[in-house]
Amino acid sequence: MTNKSSSELVIRRLYQITQSHHQGFEQQLSELLKMGLERFELDIGILSNIEGDNYLVEHCVTPDDVSLKSGDCFDFGESYCNITCKAQGPISIEHMGKDDKYASHPAYKAFGLESYIGIPLRLNGQLYGTLNFSSPKPYTRHFKEVDIDALQLMASWIEVELIRREQEQQLKALNEELRQLADFDSLTEIPNRRGMRKTLQKDINRLSRVKGQGTLALIDIDNFKQLNDAYGHQTGDQALTEVAKVINSGLRDYDLVARFGGEEFLLWLPDTQESGCQKVSRRIMNDIGQIKLTNNPITVSIGSCSFDFKAMLHHSSRSLNIDKIIDDAISIADNALYDAKAQGRNRLITTEHQF
Repeated sequence: MTNKSSSELVIRRLYQITQSHHQGFEQQLSELLKMGLERFELDIGILSNIEGDNYLVEHCVTPDDVSLKSGDCFDFGESYCNITCKAQGPISIEHMGKDDKYASHPAYKAFGLESYIGIPLRLNGQLYGTLNFSSPKPYTRHFKEVDIDALQLMASWIEVELIRREQEQQLKALNEELRQLADFDSLTEIPNRRGMRKTLQKDINRLSRVKGQGTLALIDIDNFKQLNDAYGHQTGDQALTEVAKVINSGLRDYDLVARFGGEEFLLWLPDTQESGCQKVSRRIMNDIGQIKLTNNPITVSIGSCSFDFKAMLHHSSRSLNIDKIIDDAISIADNALYDAKAQGRNRLITTEHQF
C-alpha cells in the first residue's frame, strides 16, 4: 500500500470516528485508540495526562493479559511519556532494548516495552500528556513518515476535542454564573424578584392543581433609613445580609425567602396555613432581635396573606391566572404590612384570602 493511500485511509477512518458525536467522547476516543493500534500494528494504546510527577492513564486499550486500566498512575520519570515530552515532538522506537540512547532509560527497565510511538499533547500551549502506542515485542518494520503523520492527525483531533470540552465546561460555569446574577441578589445571595417569581409561578401552579394552601409574607426592617443614617451604609448592608441569613436559616428546603427590594423581603411558605405562618414569623422576629450590629435591637414588621385553593373547586387549573394570583397575594400582604407599621412596627398582621 502506498503512503498516499495509507494516509487517505487514516483520514477517512478518523473522519468517521470524529463525526460520531452521538457516541460520546469516551467511545470516540476508544475507537481512535483502536484505529491507532491497527494502523501501527501494536498492542497498547494510551491517552495520558501529566500532573506534576504523576503519569495518569486517562484512557487505554490493551490486550486482556495486560493489567492496565484508566486511572492507573505511575512515576512520570519512569514512563515512556517522559521520553516523549523531553523530545517535545513525535518519537518512534522500533526496538528499545537495542537503542543506544534509551536501553538504559528507567522506563524500559520498569515496563520492558520494546516498540513505542508517541506524541506530546498540549492544551492552550501547556503540556497535557501524550498519545502513545506500544508493544512488549520489537517492531517488525521501521516507523515511517506516514506513521508520524497519522499520529499527528489523531493527536490534533484529541487536542481540539479536549479544548472544546474545556470551553464547554467554562461556558456551563459562565451560564450558571449569569443565571445566578440574573436570579439572585448580589448582596444577600438570596433570590431577587426575578428568581422569586419563577419559584412562585411553579409552586402556586402546583398548589392550584392539588387544591393546596400557602402563605406569602412581606418582611420589612423597621426604621432602616435611620439605621443607615446613624451607622452608615456598610452597616446597613450588613444588617440586610444578617436578616436574610436569619430568615433563611430556619426554613424548610421548599420554602423561599427573596429580597423583594430595599429593606424588604418576601417569605413564601407553601403548604402552610395562617397559624403556621404566625409560628414561623414569631421565630424570625425573635431571632432578628438577637442580631448584634447596633445599639438598639433590629426589629421587623410582617404582613402575610394565606390562601387555600380548596374553595376553588369550580375552577380548572387552566383557567387560573397564576401571575394575577401572585400579584394579588403580594398586594394583600403589602396592605397587612402597612397596617403593622401603622400600628407601631415590630409586629405581625396576618390575613386570609380566597381567590
